Amino acid sequence: MAYRCVIVIPAYNPPASFAGYIPELKKAGFQDIIVVNDGSRTDKLPVFYKVERAGALVLTHEENKGIGASLRTAMTYYQEHFSGQTDGIITLNSDRLTSVADVQKMAESLHNEQEMGSYAIVVGSRDFGSHLVTDYDYRMNVLMKLIYHMLMGVRLADPMSGIFGIPDLRVQHCLDVPSERYSYETAMLMSFEKIGFLQVPVHYVSFEKGYEKARRPGDTFGIILTVVRKFILYSITSLMASIVDIIMFGIFTGVTFRGQMFAILYATVCARLISASVNYLLTKHFVFHFKSDKAQQSAKSAGEFMALSAVQCLLSALIVSVLKGVLGGSAVGFKVITDVVLFFLSYKIQHKYIFKDDKKNEGKDEELLKAEQEKAQRLEAVRQKKETEKEMQQHQTQHEG
Repeated sequence: MAYRCVIVIPAYNPPASFAGYIPELKKAGFQDIIVVNDGSRTDKLPVFYKVERAGALVLTHEENKGIGASLRTAMTYYQEHFSGQTDGIITLNSDRLTSVADVQKMAESLHNEQEMGSYAIVVGSRDFGSHLVTDYDYRMNVLMKLIYHMLMGVRLADPMSGIFGIPDLRVQHCLDVPSERYSYETAMLMSFEKIGFLQVPVHYVSFEKGYEKARRPGDTFGIILTVVRKFILYSITSLMASIVDIIMFGIFTGVTFRGQMFAILYATVCARLISASVNYLLTKHFVFHFKSDKAQQSAKSAGEFMALSAVQCLLSALIVSVLKGVLGGSAVGFKVITDVVLFFLSYKIQHKYIFKDDKKNEGKDEELLKAEQEKAQRLEAVRQKKETEKEMQQHQTQHEG
């Protein structure tokens, strides 16, 4: 059985066993395989020669650019030569050779996504119950699952497998992801948050004998930073809004409402309205990049944001009062703990409900429509090219006759 997908494998100083992996994939029905030599040493060239002889296409970087650049190189080639003709791309690793049976499962799932018109990314989820699992992989898996769930509300069994099935119409979407090196895979995966994930169980595979570590010390930090970046921006915008609140409170109490009986109350309310508005705009545009074409949509999100801010303020006061009354002690300490918890809850509510598209598929439909139009244009160009070549051949035949 021939599978309608393109295998993409970034390779940096791959082990000798990698050369034997290509014939296995070919035999299993994977005819189109792209291997990216990401600036490997010259002593590794025999491996790539064998890979080419086995029928894979080898694209070469003169210097090591990282897995993100390697995937981009392969995807760019895919867009130029395969787009609109296959189910999409399956990414694999050169130092951990996923079993052919698991690759076939990924291909079947990718094909089903195409058939159903879902176009979610297919994620290979390794079995972490295996005795082969390394301590580093286990700890990173636990950490990344926790971060994804807490900050994104997404339950992924294995966010770092590197085994992905990317539907044909989503390849350009992946190329548009702004990230490099190891953090690229994480950024790419996160970009499918509102599109969807299909998780496929695969076996955990150990590193091949003779593999060389390509990940740099800072890559792990970069991966984590990519995931928490949105929350960091959220924290910064909240801090900026707090500064605005303090400044406006000072102006209102010292100038606008100076000498009035309820100056503090008036100043508090007015300063909070202004700071909340600033916070809403910053959070909307710079944290969640929420796009609302309709005024009704913007008004709805703004109203929900203001209501959440009011409820958060009231809850803080209520909880601190109750804790102080029951346990005694400093109200300041209770307030710090309470506000930190509410801060996290507020982020999750904004992320999941307020700044989420009204229709989960709305953004996806627009993106797919554009991708389908581009696909149709490319197919038409190919058709016209073939017709032109056919006419030239017929003309040449007649001329020779």
